[in-house]
Amino acid sequence: MVTLVNGFNCIEGDTAVAIGKFDGLHIGHDTILKKLTELKKRGFKTVLLSFDPSPDVFFWRMEDSEILSRTETEERLLQYGIDYHLVLSFTTELAQMTPEDFLSEILVSKLHARHLVAGEDVSFGYKGRGNADFLKQKEKAGVIACHILKKQKVDGIEVSSTRIRELIKEGNIRKANEMLGYRYSFTGIIEEGKHLGRTYGIPTVNFYPEKKKILPPKGVYFTRAHIRGEKYFAMTNIGLRPSVEETKNSDGKKGINLESYLFGNPGELYGEVCTIELCYFHRPEKHFDSLDLLVEQLRTDKEICSEYFGLNG
Repeated sequence: MVTLVNGFNCIEGDTAVAIGKFDGLHIGHDTILKKLTELKKRGFKTVLLSFDPSPDVFFWRMEDSEILSRTETEERLLQYGIDYHLVLSFTTELAQMTPEDFLSEILVSKLHARHLVAGEDVSFGYKGRGNADFLKQKEKAGVIACHILKKQKVDGIEVSSTRIRELIKEGNIRKANEMLGYRYSFTGIIEEGKHLGRTYGIPTVNFYPEKKKILPPKGVYFTRAHIRGEKYFAMTNIGLRPSVEETKNSDGKKGINLESYLFGNPGELYGEVCTIELCYFHRPEKHFDSLDLLVEQLRTDKEICSEYFGLNG
């Protein structure tokens, strides 16, 4: 897959284009991308068209928080075999372009689009007038073939990136993962900590999450860890570790930290890339008056986590 920013020149031949935000690549996006790969088998070059910033951020100054980082998005897109990911800078000029001009000048003339794939909530052009009805009219006129796909639902609720963000912030990780079609995760470089976990028999690995990633409630989660190609069941605290240290850490860093106990004793991992996938929100972060009380709680948490993953025999 070739990623292009405001680049049209290298795209040649008839194409099938999917247009949307694709901010999270949830199960709704999955149906769109699979339709695009079907069209690729018919001989069309495939183009995923998205915008930066998204129209919501541009117009409404909505929070620019990420379900997937740019790197994570590119990695997930590779599995679909898409030829091009075109990212257009969303500017005032682009926002004021009529749907007719966007369709004729960008989609048809520059991208050579013969097929367009989008969700039924598709919106482009001035005031979002390039909607599903607009596209159906253009298809009847023979301008372009359109594939408008229905929104996916989970338990009767429409899947959207906005709803998934809300679920993550609420700590409803299981439902968020169901809508995503994969586990919500964080990736970082494991850093050396204070080694306090070793003193009470629960050694941990630590890293700080990417700055734009959506943070769930502070607390203890049952997780899966991926390090050096190996997979581990894990228990992760997301927070400030108030019972162990002050908000400011010994290395001078501040903010939310992911601290994970890995079942299986993988050994020293400092400097390794670690991905932590969230499975279940166990409890909120607490402050304990003594280290003994903290250790007692962590051992209880560890036992419950082990039962959750079926590790007790």
